[in-house]
Amino acid sequence: MRIALVVENAEDAELLQHAARKHDYEVVELVTSIKALRAVLKTTAADILVFALEHIDHRQLRQIERIYLGHPCPIVMFTRQGDAPTINAALKAGISAYIVDGLWPERVKPIMDVAIIRFHETQLLLRELEQTNTTVVERKLIRQAADILVRKAHISQGGAQQALRRLALNRNKRTVDVAADFIVREERFLAHA
Repeated sequence: MRIALVVENAEDAELLQHAARKHDYEVVELVTSIKALRAVLKTTAADILVFALEHIDHRQLRQIERIYLGHPCPIVMFTRQGDAPTINAALKAGISAYIVDGLWPERVKPIMDVAIIRFHETQLLLRELEQTNTTVVERKLIRQAADILVRKAHISQGGAQQALRRLALNRNKRTVDVAADFIVREERFLAHA
């Protein structure tokens, strides 16, 4: 696993590099600022980002969020700053593990493991949410097409949805695709009428 480190002081840098080597992680970059990390990530790939910063402000959190959006991966933050608003903002910025006063060699590996697991679970939840939202949109399209059939063919809502499913089966298409085609045709017809 390739790690990029953003560390403000030499003692923390040595500790993190030692912990990484001990667990067969490859430190691909060691920088002292978030700005430097942004530049480095343009040419260097990292599987996990680890920050060791005394204090973190909202401007830095916005920078981390931009990094996360452009380079989604687990992010670990070691800091001394433990106020709830900053922790909340850090988690919203994409930080997977936010550790206050806890940079100890024996804790680095388990914390990174937690960050990796949390990152993958978050990604899974985001994919499931996207699928759910797509399903909701698809159901709306099918309902809209069925409503058109109800008005035009004077059949029940259930009968209209059944007709769309049969048509999809006959055409070897998904019901939502048939519904979308039906809606487009109806809109074209109404535009020319």
